[in-house]
Amino acid sequence: MIFDLEEGEQAVKSGAYRQAFRIFLSMCQNYEDPAYYKVSEMVLNDQLLPEERDQLIDMLGREVNKHNLEAAFNLAILYWRAPAIRDLQRASELLSLCMRNAMPEAHVALAKLYLGDGQALPGARSEAIMELLLDGFGLGSVEAAWHIARQYLTGTHTTRDDFEAFKWLCVAGRLGHEEARKHALMMEGLRPAGAYAHAREEALELVNSMETAMVRFR
Repeated sequence: MIFDLEEGEQAVKSGAYRQAFRIFLSMCQNYEDPAYYKVSEMVLNDQLLPEERDQLIDMLGREVNKHNLEAAFNLAILYWRAPAIRDLQRASELLSLCMRNAMPEAHVALAKLYLGDGQALPGARSEAIMELLLDGFGLGSVEAAWHIARQYLTGTHTTRDDFEAFKWLCVAGRLGHEEARKHALMMEGLRPAGAYAHAREEALELVNSMETAMVRFR
């Protein structure tokens, strides 16, 4: 039987979790997008039985061995976010695997892991976090620009610098990050007119250069 995403989503909404699991698992086995995300979301929402969760973890592990990056990324998130199977070291290893294959989301996810639950992991160093975010942005992650701005705003993992923060907020806002755009406007209103003009010019130049290089942002 061939299932589609809408059937699975309707099953989740109606509380038919066993049916939804079968649908999404079948879609995963047929490599249909975004089935990995949907069934992993069910784990995080505690909608699977333990044996179903274990079946999923086993399937994702086999796919990782086949160099399936989507499976690796979702398995990393489960090891990070699902309390019953939490293994932050394994999560970081899987995200590193995805990073080596130029997945921008993995760079940002690993940086966020280091910024939060994974602060005790060996790789959670300030310079590593900033490098992850910059590399993620270079690969097209808009979220990376937002987190770079936040680091410059707080000075937690780099030197505090309002002008650099504003530049990266403008970059993220220009690329569609609404919260970054609003924060840039708020900062602009707290200083004399034109105070951030140079930072804004740098942001536009950076975005233009990335677009000229055909970087695809998401």
